[in-house]
Amino acid sequence: MTTTESGFDLAVIGSGSAAFAAAIAAVGHGKRVVMVERGTTGGTCVNVGCVPSKALLAAAEAHHRAAAAARFPGLAAAAIPVGFAGLIGGKDALVGQLRTEKYTDLAADYGWEIVHGTATFTGTTETPALDVALNDGGTRRIEAAHYLIATGSAPWAPPVDGLEQAGYLTSTTAMELDVLPESMLVVGGNAIGLEQAQLFARLGTQVTVIEALDRLAPYEEPEISAAIENVFANEGITVQTGATLTSVRTENGTRVAAVRTRRGEEIELRAEHLLIATGRRPVTSGLGLDSVGVKTGTRGKVVVDDYQRTTNERIWAAGDVAGGPQFVYVAAAQGTLAADNALTGAERTLDYTALPRVTFTSPAIAAVGLTDAQVAEAG
Repeated sequence: MTTTESGFDLAVIGSGSAAFAAAIAAVGHGKRVVMVERGTTGGTCVNVGCVPSKALLAAAEAHHRAAAAARFPGLAAAAIPVGFAGLIGGKDALVGQLRTEKYTDLAADYGWEIVHGTATFTGTTETPALDVALNDGGTRRIEAAHYLIATGSAPWAPPVDGLEQAGYLTSTTAMELDVLPESMLVVGGNAIGLEQAQLFARLGTQVTVIEALDRLAPYEEPEISAAIENVFANEGITVQTGATLTSVRTENGTRVAAVRTRRGEEIELRAEHLLIATGRRPVTSGLGLDSVGVKTGTRGKVVVDDYQRTTNERIWAAGDVAGGPQFVYVAAAQGTLAADNALTGAERTLDYTALPRVTFTSPAIAAVGLTDAQVAEAG
């Protein structure tokens, strides 16, 4: 049975940072909001991104500092055993607490409903609506003046021979392990790969990083790449840059990765686990975007203009799903912007010229705006 509810000013698909920022802005304008979430409330940052990774990175740093104390005269290295299951349990408890305080309770305080189900656009370009298959059964149709797509992104793995059959970790599933791996291959030497590699290495895993481009942190200044490569070398992390993963197989529970080096040689690397950290892709599958005239572009992103409006004037998109910089503060800013533009005609835009970014390795990699190479390229 399908029930229909109308009269909403804004219907939001997703419940992460972009979604919540938009909903808060809409309520601030005195508008009626409904939110649809098919999975866990809170989105990437609190559940599987910023919060859990930084909690584990802090624990790994504490363990590393204790072991490194011997470099100071008069101090001895402290051998602290790692109760990995306990670390994961503590991380899960923190995530649950912040999800409740910063998302579930916040929605209740502001007074909008979170509908738990899978939303699909229906209707026409002129009269779009959402059909929501409720998680507890039944279907609900939602009609609103405006809609915001804020479904975020998910880890993406490249098409590598044997990868699916061999099995692999992502940044999400790696932080759900209950046993610390003895060894790990990390494919990807950008922000996520660097953080995960150092995290596990500092807890005692033997880690090798494989990066297809010619240096770690390939989109930062070369001096930064050299510095982080030196840090990794000092911490016993093996690095293979200019190297491409060509195939994967398993032997007696071990992942065997065939890698083509920068010199064209084929080598084999073995580890208990293989972690793929080659980026994230927008989540748009199953939304029925074609039926309401919403175009998607490169790698599945929802095409938007400078105001976060899609190719349907009543439908907007914000956050990772819109294909911009994948930072939580960008998602929040875009969500607020979309709500302001949709509901008040503000016609605001965002200026990304001085956008900050941080990779939470130790030492951290921090930058603002363009690199020297990008400035030169721009003239």
